[in-house]
Amino acid sequence: MFTTNEEVTGAQKAAVQTCFDVANEAVSGFEKLVRLNLEELHGGMQRAMTALANGELPGASAIGRGDLSAIERVALYNRQALDIIASTQAAIIKRATAQYETRIGAVQANLDEAAQRAPASAEVAVTAMNSAITAANAFYESVWKTARQAIEAAESNLDVVTRHATNTSHAA
Repeated sequence: MFTTNEEVTGAQKAAVQTCFDVANEAVSGFEKLVRLNLEELHGGMQRAMTALANGELPGASAIGRGDLSAIERVALYNRQALDIIASTQAAIIKRATAQYETRIGAVQANLDEAAQRAPASAEVAVTAMNSAITAANAFYESVWKTARQAIEAAESNLDVVTRHATNTSHAA
């Protein structure tokens, strides 16, 4: 348990700092997505302007020529967007995990300290608290593994689509 005002203040500062760190990671990821979208928009505008300058309808002439580079561009865009989202999520989870581990370690230390000072009849309550902490840690690990597997599955599926689109465009 917290015994001094400094400990309470320190814990509050750590929690606020973690919130700011997570918010900064989220904003950074959002900035990267906006930058990616702007680059894609700019490239699309350039391709459209070039097609118009050549007297063609944007997109229609590429389809008529069998040019599937648009599919490659979409696959690349999706890959880049997924990479940004995955790296942002990983950074947020890393920061949250560090804060969680710090807090759970403090709780465990406080529980151990309280158990040493508690009467012998409190052993059942201490055991129950330790079991609850162990269960919470197991649940946290399970959620983390599930989230990671979902990200890996999405990345794998996108890799397959990207390879297929690339192979298809090169075959055409």
